Amino acid sequence: MAGIALANDMTLVKRLQGATPFQNNNGTVPVGYSGPTFVLNHAWPSGALPPIVDAPWQNAIGNGRITVANAPAYAAALKAAVAANGRKLVADHSNWDASKAGWYNEPWLGTLREPISGTYQAGEFGPGIFPGTGLEATFQTNVLTYYDARAAATLTKFWHRDAMQPVLATTAAQFDEGAIIVKAALFSSEDPKRESGWWKAMDGAATWPLYISVGPQDSQTPPPAQLWSGSVAQFDIIVKDSASSPETGWVYMTLVYDAKAPGDLWDKMVPLGVQWGNDPQATVAGMALKENWNNPAAPLYATQTLGWGGRLSGPNDGGRNNISVNGKAQINAPNSSCMSCHSTSQWDPKTHRMTSFLLPSIPTNSPPYFKLCGPNQDLICSPAPGSAAWMKWFKNRPGTAAMDPGSFATDFDEVFAFKSLKLWWLAVGPKDQALPMLRVQNTPGLGVRFNQYSGAPLRTNRKAN
Repeated sequence: MAGIALANDMTLVKRLQGATPFQNNNGTVPVGYSGPTFVLNHAWPSGALPPIVDAPWQNAIGNGRITVANAPAYAAALKAAVAANGRKLVADHSNWDASKAGWYNEPWLGTLREPISGTYQAGEFGPGIFPGTGLEATFQTNVLTYYDARAAATLTKFWHRDAMQPVLATTAAQFDEGAIIVKAALFSSEDPKRESGWWKAMDGAATWPLYISVGPQDSQTPPPAQLWSGSVAQFDIIVKDSASSPETGWVYMTLVYDAKAPGDLWDKMVPLGVQWGNDPQATVAGMALKENWNNPAAPLYATQTLGWGGRLSGPNDGGRNNISVNGKAQINAPNSSCMSCHSTSQWDPKTHRMTSFLLPSIPTNSPPYFKLCGPNQDLICSPAPGSAAWMKWFKNRPGTAAMDPGSFATDFDEVFAFKSLKLWWLAVGPKDQALPMLRVQNTPGLGVRFNQYSGAPLRTNRKAN
């Protein structure tokens, strides 16, 4: 078995090292398939757009600062601002054309993308996390990210046209005011006998075709890929808005599918919440949050994955994990949030990696670069919640401030730091470098040990997943 694993690792390394920046997908098109496949849109704007004026989300709150009281109005305006493209992407996916919409993709992720919808693997979750919601199968999640034209101008600035020699500097990674980035997350059953009807919460949701392995993601012999459907369960919208959110410069909003909401499939994507800071003053769970609003009318399943102290974290985001604090296991412990995770976005050009992990942890100098605990090595060794070491992940830093010395900040963009730069360096750097946690979609005989979205270890106890 060790020899097989090593051979599979070498196959993966060769595929990663042979990657090109603008390949559309991983190339594993189904035999006999004649339908459309994903096409990467990398025709980024040649330069910065004119400064944004009269932003509707700012107007919605009187052009002042966002607060818990006015966050619902901000959320409604931000959702409306992307509604034309968002509705087409989510609800009329077969006719979606990113080039016509003016939404763009990041480079270097082609080896991760399945070929039909261009999504890449994210997480894996089970019934134990969503009690009382009727979930009857473990499911995997896959995501797809788009940058609007104003955000994509930063891709040009950072990567240049060929994406081979990025400008490894904080200034190049900064987004202009008003830049918007969106991410769709799709949930798919891992039960090969239940493509649909496995969760009442997803009844009637928009579905996209995917070409993915259907089964446990940590299996060393995962099933071959097959055409399978994914339900659009989550849609994140983030906007660079230093006027409304001067401490961090960003506002994050998560929409989730609500089967009971009125209207069409886009209308049924309702706010779970909005976050614009890490609430560093709230050092104990239960303390009031001043930089976070959670929708009291959000569907139950989505509220079960809120992060530490109730901070925003969607059902795709992995804001709750199995951790070990002072030798004691804490199962499904809230230990993250949207902004705390993204505040780690940085890159060390000397070590060619992120110094600190996405989640509160104890750093090491070898993969996965954070300490693992427990008899199965599937717990994150964690500082105590609320301690000074823990609060390193819950500080308010602007997008120009790196979390660790020696790194440059990538303005809250984890696609830069956690995905694209890693894959770029694997392709252009030394051939003997360590293999990352990333898995190329559908690599035969190669399972996954880590959540591909948050980086956390997958849960080995699937019944309690």
